[in-house]
Amino acid sequence: MSAHQPVLPAKAIELVKSRNLEKADDLLADFAAAGLIKTYALVREIRAAGGPTKVVRDAQIPAQDWERIVASDKIQAALNGGTVRLEGSPLQGGAPSVLITGISFSEAALVKVLDRYCVGLPAGASEQASGCDARATTKNIVPCIEASEPKKEDVQPIRPGDLTASVAQTEQATGLGRTTIDKLMRDGTLVRKKVGRRTLITVESIERLVGAKVA
Repeated sequence: MSAHQPVLPAKAIELVKSRNLEKADDLLADFAAAGLIKTYALVREIRAAGGPTKVVRDAQIPAQDWERIVASDKIQAALNGGTVRLEGSPLQGGAPSVLITGISFSEAALVKVLDRYCVGLPAGASEQASGCDARATTKNIVPCIEASEPKKEDVQPIRPGDLTASVAQTEQATGLGRTTIDKLMRDGTLVRKKVGRRTLITVESIERLVGAKVA
């Protein structure tokens, strides 16, 4: 792991805050869940329903584990240096239970993501960008990640028969902002599905939220 320059969560949080970005904990978890940065565990224990426990030391943590950490609201537990327990499904073939101890982050990968997506406020600026949901408050600030997504006016509406929708489509259909959408995904109100690096939301959960058909 030394080649990847792993740093403890506290150091990773400092790196994010050094860019004048708020909600550093949430940003780190979102980066990891999106597969944008590499993360590691001193020990990762995996147990499928009815099966033996597999113990892997100095293991890379897959993005799917971070999705579960975010969805189960265990971000703080993951970043406090302790152990995170992800409950598994009791059904054969379901998600395994996972125990993750000693999380660290690839410093090189994190810096690369921050350099590419997240440009903080210049020295002396009077306002701060609010994480990766930040909108430009001066010409020197680049909004994070969302800059690569289609503008809202270019977003196609959810169509009849669609099972999932993009985050941008969900914003358009509900009238809610990205921060609120993220919160609803974390508490399970909106059901998210990961396809590669894309985050999709089930149309069923969107309709349940708004109490009406959206397509």
